[in-house]
Amino acid sequence: MLQKRKIFSLSLAALLFMGSVSACSKGDSRSSENALVPGSSGVSSSDGASAAESKETQEAGNTENLPSDSRPSSLPENTTTLPAGIPSDAEVLSATFLGVMDYGEPETKKENADKFRYRFEVNGAVRILSIDNSKKDEKGQPLYPIQNQLKEGYPFTVYVKDDTVLAVVEQLPGTNPDAPVSTMPAPYEPVVSGIPGKHTVENFIKTALMPVGTTLYMFGGGWDWQDTGSSIQSRTIGVSEDWVRFFHEHDVNYTFREVDVDKEKADPTHSYYPYGGYNEYYYAGLDCSGFVGWTVYNTMETESGKDGFVGYATQMAKRFGEEYGWGTFSLEADPKITGEKLLPGDIISTKGHVWISLGTCDDGSILIVHSTNGNSRTGQPGCGVTLGAVGESKDCQAYILADKYMSTYFPEWYERYEVPLSSPDRYFQMDGEKTGRFTWNTKSGATLTDEEGIRQKSPADILKICFGG
Repeated sequence: MLQKRKIFSLSLAALLFMGSVSACSKGDSRSSENALVPGSSGVSSSDGASAAESKETQEAGNTENLPSDSRPSSLPENTTTLPAGIPSDAEVLSATFLGVMDYGEPETKKENADKFRYRFEVNGAVRILSIDNSKKDEKGQPLYPIQNQLKEGYPFTVYVKDDTVLAVVEQLPGTNPDAPVSTMPAPYEPVVSGIPGKHTVENFIKTALMPVGTTLYMFGGGWDWQDTGSSIQSRTIGVSEDWVRFFHEHDVNYTFREVDVDKEKADPTHSYYPYGGYNEYYYAGLDCSGFVGWTVYNTMETESGKDGFVGYATQMAKRFGEEYGWGTFSLEADPKITGEKLLPGDIISTKGHVWISLGTCDDGSILIVHSTNGNSRTGQPGCGVTLGAVGESKDCQAYILADKYMSTYFPEWYERYEVPLSSPDRYFQMDGEKTGRFTWNTKSGATLTDEEGIRQKSPADILKICFGG
């Protein structure tokens, strides 16, 4: 059974009632550390309308049984001014975003983005609209500011001129007095919390632990819609409520790509995987580089919306060491080769993956935190941000530690996912001069300091410091 967009098995009324609450990543080819067979397809659920139905709707015009009073010419009661650049005669709609038409079809590729049509629920009916893509960067490339805000199943105030969306504003809880009360859980309180802008190795590790057990794996999660840089969520202080919401909307059968890891079940039209070259579900979870980029942002910055740190997974360690000058970069990371233990806070870029070390245990196994696409307990590729172990067996010390803390502090997650165990041969697989190990320079005046001596502590002690006890 397909799992894509679980919320769309609900009625539109239920969607509105929800209110508002991001693969590995690019390693040049953007393959993940648990990469599936190249060319295999997706898994997930559709919005309930087939491609044929969508095409028929488009041919019929821009509305589906749209009542005449669903196109207000005045602003909603909770809106007092128009966004900058919006003409005074623009329509202002209160709408729920339902997604791009013909999602996953061969013609729905990023290079055809100007031809995309999008579905919005307005007053109980579906309206089909275009989106204005005229805003460009200094190189003349589209910025897609509207697509980088839209999220399926969320309510928006939508500004429209000639059936083209000019701007959107998300209707956050409490901003629209006419909107139903959200049924989502209270704002998420992380089990471990870092402090934005506190430049210490201890805080970097605590920050990395914040999304653990509540953020699912999404290929392209943390990247922007056009797949060129950081999403809004990975440049936001704190754990995104979008990630929490998406986690609660799914269960053990969630899969980011294809059911049962079976390429014969590939179906791009019902998949979260970005076969079209754009990240429709950028907001719903994190891939490995999205996770590391978000962690670095929340360690370095104190406010949302600045330039982000998401980049190719295979090159992140090198970029932090050589481009940003935050520490040292070495081409080899495997302790069996270097003779050096990985330190807490080290960032390791391998072939198609990037992960954060929480230190080396006495038996040589390594405790890590990362966003991985391992299988669920029902065999579906999903998982996400979790503690894990690099070792030879589940008897290794790192695995025992990770299993203890995931089962104790994240029981709902643990019911869905085992702790991922990764072989050293796989997790130290390098790719030429792009991959390697980044170690923070913690000398006086460095980017991160280590006055607490975290880098000299064992993984067990680090977990005690972070989780208490």
